Amino acid sequence: MAKYLFVEDRLDRLATINFNIQKNNIFSISRQTEAVFFPLPLNIIVCIKQVPDTNDMRIDPKTNNLIREGVPAVVNPTDLNAIEAALEFKDKYGARVSVLTMGPPQAEQSLREALAMGVDAAYLLTDRAFGGADTLATSYSLWRAILKIEQQDGPTDLAIFGKVAIDGETGQVGPGVAVRLGFPVISYCSKIVKVDLENRFVEAERRVDDGIELVHVPLPCAITITDAANVPRQPSIEGLIVAKKAKIVSFNKDAVQADPKKIGLGGSPTYVKKVTTPPPKKGGEIKDLTAGGSPTEVAKWLVDKLVQIGALGAKAEPTQAIKENGQKEQDEPPRQIPGQHGDVWVYVEHRFGTPARVSWELMGEGTRLAKIYRTKVCAVIIGDNVGEELAKEAFEYGADKVYLTEHPLLRDYRSETYGRAFANLSNKYHPEVILMGGTNNGRDLAGVLATIIETGLIADCTSLDVDEKGGFNGTRPDFGGKEMSTIVCPRTKPTMASVRTRVMKMPQPIPGRSGEIVSEPIELDENQIKEKILSFTPMEKAGAKLENADIIVAGGRGLGNPRNFSLIDELAEALGAQVGATRAVVYLDWIGKEHQIGQTGVTVRVRLYFAIGVSGAVQHLVGMQNCDTIIAINKDPDAPIFSVSHYGIVGDLFQVVPAIIDELKARGLAKKIPIVAK
Repeated sequence: MAKYLFVEDRLDRLATINFNIQKNNIFSISRQTEAVFFPLPLNIIVCIKQVPDTNDMRIDPKTNNLIREGVPAVVNPTDLNAIEAALEFKDKYGARVSVLTMGPPQAEQSLREALAMGVDAAYLLTDRAFGGADTLATSYSLWRAILKIEQQDGPTDLAIFGKVAIDGETGQVGPGVAVRLGFPVISYCSKIVKVDLENRFVEAERRVDDGIELVHVPLPCAITITDAANVPRQPSIEGLIVAKKAKIVSFNKDAVQADPKKIGLGGSPTYVKKVTTPPPKKGGEIKDLTAGGSPTEVAKWLVDKLVQIGALGAKAEPTQAIKENGQKEQDEPPRQIPGQHGDVWVYVEHRFGTPARVSWELMGEGTRLAKIYRTKVCAVIIGDNVGEELAKEAFEYGADKVYLTEHPLLRDYRSETYGRAFANLSNKYHPEVILMGGTNNGRDLAGVLATIIETGLIADCTSLDVDEKGGFNGTRPDFGGKEMSTIVCPRTKPTMASVRTRVMKMPQPIPGRSGEIVSEPIELDENQIKEKILSFTPMEKAGAKLENADIIVAGGRGLGNPRNFSLIDELAEALGAQVGATRAVVYLDWIGKEHQIGQTGVTVRVRLYFAIGVSGAVQHLVGMQNCDTIIAINKDPDAPIFSVSHYGIVGDLFQVVPAIIDELKARGLAKKIPIVAK
């Protein structure tokens, strides 16, 4: 079976076909049509997922449960970007593009949407035995389906995925499938820069938390696509007609020769122990200008409050040993947990020796968990010539032991090399738990490592705990934070969990603290490493990273238009703050995506957060609700943002914000604006 492109001039369009090459009888065509054949260079498979539309999900006010009935299913948003990326390859270079999904028969709807966009073939992996699969079982099942498709269509050149699915936000499946296929992977791809079909390689920009990498990989490869990479096309009328009539090929577990022990709920290391709906939060003090008062009076009231609690000065230390997520602080006495347990490991992510903040935040959680297990908390450091300094910091932040693997080829993070190095350590020393940052590199490595060592991974946790039997529990938000799922991994060890930056509080370092260093060598050959990092461009985010900000002033759609962000800038300048934004205004192109806060942006935990003209969609609340002090300004008294604010002002932001700036000036509290004498 060979792949060819059939150019039909009379209809002035392209169509891809497969056919058997037979001597003297290649293909039969009409006398009215002139045709030319040439080989297709690419065979592309796009893996997509059908998800509930989180915008239509609501909470029952009586039962406080998520209402699932009547919620429409849609193609996962970044999977549409993945389809578009494949179709752009097809338009430029010629390709056969197939789309694959795993789900119930109703998932045909998503496949037909892809066909209407211009995809050539659609495959549905459907069987009750696949139900309840976690990400490890899902990546295995998709891998088996891809192997089946290759029997019909030939070897895969590109496997493309959306960066994450909105119902889980894990980002694990793409890297996991890549590991099984033996493909290098470019995760969080924001731009395809170069494709060389003669020499068989792709170069693309990869978005990481601290900048942009230019990555070179050979074909075949896997790519996970971000929403910054393209704008998905709309189906044509002709495409809709073709999609409606198209045949969708279905596979069950037997057709793809899947091992029953590795699929569905039974083959999943993790499962959901319980699901809860977060209780409604009680709002703080609210001043309603519609009930009387002036912007000047309410600005004075607000600044008085902020001065009283120290929100405009040095951050106060917590007065109680209870964190906002309800967990006890690190001085919690260890519980009596039965059984023998391995150590708790924390991956120290870094860029050329500069550690990611989340690493030390997780060291605090790792210390607490290690006390419960009555074991040690250990840091894992992988890199080149960075171990001495990073190990010193790790000990100061609480590590009892450091596992260190260094090699010149580990200078840059690459999933191939770091995955291998980490797997070597895990397989030799057998930890109980591995904690990793929910950064782009952290998610990529977590998906790769979990697949290599075949264990469970709980992504984007907001709280971690140990149950009475010693089982590790990770609780994470689903469906944009409308549900909280507690997930366990009882059958495999280690249990892996990832946590975003600023979700956990950072412990205080203890200067001079020391511990044991265990060095573990590794042999690497550059000629055998497929992924090459060609360059790294640091990213400046309003002067610094949002995750490292102390104060943030965030603007929403209530600003009316992008010009009014100047008001946000002015208040941020007065406070010495950084500028944040909601997903809505980023998608409207009012401000860059690097300012986006929320489930699909960054998570922040600052001492002072202003939400101005922000309604408080649940996706945004997930990313900022743990800030120390939240100020909301909105003209809608029923805006959800008031439910998480400590102080709120119901009124016209265009009157209130200038009054606050004037009050800061008058009191000499403005950081960069000249003080105005009273």
